[in-house]
Amino acid sequence: MRASIHRLGVNEHIILSAIAIAIGILVGYGAILFRTLIELFQFFFLGSGSENVVDIVKGLEWWHVLLAPVAGGAIVGPMVHFLFPGSRGHGVPEVMSSVALHGGKMKMRDGIGKMLACSLSIGSGGSVGREGPVVHVGATISSWLGSKLQMSTKHMRTMVGCGAAAGIAASFNAPIAGVMFALEVILADYGLATFSPIVLSSVIATVIARLHLGDFPAFIVPHYTLVSAWEIPAYIGLGLVCGITGILFMHTLFKSEDLWAKIPVPRWMKPAMGGFLLGAMALVFPQVMGVGYDTMNNALLEQMAGWIMALLVIIKIIATSITLGSGFSGGVFTPSLFLGAMVGGAFGTYAHALFPALSASPGAYTLVGMGAMAAAVLGAPISAILILFELTNDYRIMLALMVASMVATLLINQVYRDSVYTKALRRHNIDLWSGRESGLLRHIKVGSIMRRSYEQIPDSLSIRKLKAKIHQSQEENFLVTNDDGSLKGIVSFQDIRGVAFEEGVEDLVLVRDIATRELITVTPDDNLYDAFRLMGSGNIEQLPVVAANGSGEVLGVVTNNDVIKAYNRALLDREVEEEARSR
Repeated sequence: MRASIHRLGVNEHIILSAIAIAIGILVGYGAILFRTLIELFQFFFLGSGSENVVDIVKGLEWWHVLLAPVAGGAIVGPMVHFLFPGSRGHGVPEVMSSVALHGGKMKMRDGIGKMLACSLSIGSGGSVGREGPVVHVGATISSWLGSKLQMSTKHMRTMVGCGAAAGIAASFNAPIAGVMFALEVILADYGLATFSPIVLSSVIATVIARLHLGDFPAFIVPHYTLVSAWEIPAYIGLGLVCGITGILFMHTLFKSEDLWAKIPVPRWMKPAMGGFLLGAMALVFPQVMGVGYDTMNNALLEQMAGWIMALLVIIKIIATSITLGSGFSGGVFTPSLFLGAMVGGAFGTYAHALFPALSASPGAYTLVGMGAMAAAVLGAPISAILILFELTNDYRIMLALMVASMVATLLINQVYRDSVYTKALRRHNIDLWSGRESGLLRHIKVGSIMRRSYEQIPDSLSIRKLKAKIHQSQEENFLVTNDDGSLKGIVSFQDIRGVAFEEGVEDLVLVRDIATRELITVTPDDNLYDAFRLMGSGNIEQLPVVAANGSGEVLGVVTNNDVIKAYNRALLDREVEEEARSR
């Protein structure tokens, strides 16, 4: 692509900006299509496409409420399992992994599957969010376009960020928040070259959404303000409660996934089972069905009792955990906002009742709780603050929001050291905190570079013969094996120093008497990142490679230098590939 740009004589940034505008248009219409699908499926399952899901559910027969999520799960389960297995997940973690480890490459098939599975899940009453899937769909569209244009890996990542920003912007009618979400969560890059295209995509997607859906905020937010400086301790307390609730939410969510995985039934049947449990809960608490925008608006307008909101915190955590754990598809962005609204509303109700002259009304705490919970659970405090700022168009409540968001984020980081997104990836052995470069080592197996010829000695060898062996060899470490070839230890020159110069013991002391028996080993299926980490933690330069069946059979060795050479080769291959793609 770079060569084509040079031939045209056009500045590269202008070309990227034009592509970013195209992505904004495509993702804007993609977000509209996604919302239309949700409305169509909701009309099919619940009889109405309105966002006032609580009112809809209250008007249905009990059997209809119970069976609607079951029917949705009966469709989503087989569809994801047999047709779109790549569409599993919350949406955002898969985009983060693609950017960090795969150069922004995403499959269009997975994006289509994600859109269908999520719209079916939400339309049938699933207690999940739509913003995460929109980010996935936007990133997939931009990745597809980047692949068609044969963009370099660097530019491909930027384009994926453009798609993610456009998705958030179109969903919340919040272009600034879309930009910051892409920079803060997806790319972790605030460079000017990255910033400009993302801004364009976000703005264009917002314009498209406003053109077709109207210039309306995602939530109905009255104007709130900080009543008194004495209210700051109350918002610190709200931040602590949001942090604790976020920890409970994340723990329950991942515990639910583990429990559902252990149920001995086919995977494609589990969403229908989860749908039955969700429908049963909705008979008593209809607020758990769907994305929950109507319930959040009621909390913001102070139309809910404090005890109901407090109870809904627990019910929503269980409902969302069942929905996602059983195999429905959807995001955790909106459920985080829902939990924050309920926590903040309940907290504000009782704070205002105790100190009416010093505290704002419960709606202000609802708003701050939404931002604090999203900031902590999603690991995106800047994005959460900006979303709320764009929703209110008022900076007077921002001080309270910033305080609560930081307290909640610090608390969750202290316990989990992960957001819900990075925790989901870590559960699949993907560690983004270690950096994109470590991904090179994670994709190389020990068996592909291990040395199959190595120095080994029997454990019955005398010290005299060992000294002669060391004198003739260029190796510093020797693997010690028994008669059947099983690994029993390792010996080096450092081990024989204590007995090498003592008279009369050279023929009496055997290798087995001085060998180090507490060994760190790897198998051929282990990756080089783990092997390199073991070498560093043990301050050793060589690891024995043993059979994975536990027999102790030695297959080879891998050294520190072997790992470094493999990394350099992989890095060079990647740079050559990126250079070839950019031409």
